[in-house]
Amino acid sequence: MRLSASPPPAPLRDPEARARAAAHRATLRPAVRGIFPALLLGAVGGAVLGGLGQVPPAVTALLGAVAAAVALGVAHATGVRVVLTGEGLGVRGGGLPALSARWEELRVGFGAAVPPGGRLAQRYAILADARGRSFAFAERSVEVPGPLPLVRGLDGEEVPVVDLRDAAILLGVVIQRVPRWDYLPPELQALAPAPEEGVRPEAGPRPAARPGGRLGVVGLLAKLGGTLAKVAKTAKVGWALASLAGYSLLFSGEFGWLRGLILGAALLLQLFVHECGHVHAMRRTGMKVRGMYFIPFLGAVAVSESVFTSRRQQAYVALNGPLWGTAFTLVPVALYLWTHHPLLAMVASWGAFINFFNLLPIIPLDGGRVLHAFAFSFSSALGVALCAAGLAGAVALGAARGHGLLWLVAVLGTMELLSESSARAGGGALRLLPEPERFGLPHFRHLRALAGPPLSSPTEPYFLRNLQRVQQAARAVPLTPRELALWGLAYAGLAACLFAMMELLARVPGGGGPLQLLG
Repeated sequence: MRLSASPPPAPLRDPEARARAAAHRATLRPAVRGIFPALLLGAVGGAVLGGLGQVPPAVTALLGAVAAAVALGVAHATGVRVVLTGEGLGVRGGGLPALSARWEELRVGFGAAVPPGGRLAQRYAILADARGRSFAFAERSVEVPGPLPLVRGLDGEEVPVVDLRDAAILLGVVIQRVPRWDYLPPELQALAPAPEEGVRPEAGPRPAARPGGRLGVVGLLAKLGGTLAKVAKTAKVGWALASLAGYSLLFSGEFGWLRGLILGAALLLQLFVHECGHVHAMRRTGMKVRGMYFIPFLGAVAVSESVFTSRRQQAYVALNGPLWGTAFTLVPVALYLWTHHPLLAMVASWGAFINFFNLLPIIPLDGGRVLHAFAFSFSSALGVALCAAGLAGAVALGAARGHGLLWLVAVLGTMELLSESSARAGGGALRLLPEPERFGLPHFRHLRALAGPPLSSPTEPYFLRNLQRVQQAARAVPLTPRELALWGLAYAGLAACLFAMMELLARVPGGGGPLQLLG
């Protein structure tokens, strides 16, 4: 391993870009590994304790998984952190020696470490300040398992190699800030990358083309019908039938098999229309849709291959599901007002409940995504704090009311929040690049190979997808004050409409079940 001092700074092509980047600040943390084993261990431990304490094991298993997720989040937030600013770099926490250096005095080096009994070496990078205090980091390669040995820093002390998923991004900031362009091959030092594929500039809904005149009612219905037909092709029939069987069985215990089957089918159709709203919004804003997936007893999910390019787009996609679901719920409401058949009131009441539940401000529910878009439009810190508060509220409400589904939502939301926080951290680091236009995918592939898996490794496609996600997070356009007000009113109005539906239908025999779940 060799550490080298910085050469005289090279002239900047865009001094204004460096001035803009100097105002940013980013914090990088180690990669979160072993999430699923930790959740499984927490669930098993909770189930065992529940059996000893004569508490339903399913309840305590969910509580154990929630506790494990919270512990992971706390450990991640309080562990090693690399703080980047326009002035320099600092390393804190995790029992490591505190490191602090201005960019121009930072020393950079590279090395390779072989795990005990291993054959392949893990490449790593090491940074040192003027006093020799060192910080070693790498993106761990799956081909080099096992713990790495300690490596020697510039001050002679041994330090661990920290597993940093954003190692390539950190190196990119170091190279441009120190600067050390000589760590790039000559063909990359002057390369100006072309715009990356798959990154769309839209900041919100894209208006549909209208070749001639206004789109009439027939044309609108035909367009919506086409959307439904396309979505139906992507839905997995087997999982849909399994969901139908599960919901029918759930309702048949209280209402009989025939009504249970009708309610189960209506619930499945409501979920389908709800997710169609998300798919329609995704496609209208240029996002690629992978498909729709039904999950028995948990609902359904529309999966996109793209990420949001703006907070307005995020709110638009999130609210379109409940909006379509609410419009569809008005059909059985109207039929009930016409026929006064109690079964129609039950169908409408459960439809309103599904959409209202999805509007709860808890990620990964639709309401949580709207809150996410609102809060992150102000700052990342506020976004993380409000999302964490929503998850804590879900755990508290689930414990108070005995709703296991809320605990499961909290577990999934915690995992998503950790992933989002990592993407936002990487995006914040990218904003510290004085000349971001000089770095493209070839540069980051090379930097990753300097302190991580080699070029063309099996995990490189995942790295490139994650890099694109981080880049888009860095460019995500926040909501304006006017948009915040309009989307906030839309969210509140939709939630109030659905709650009023449930209040009205609760007066009908059999229609008060959803409201009792909330109350």
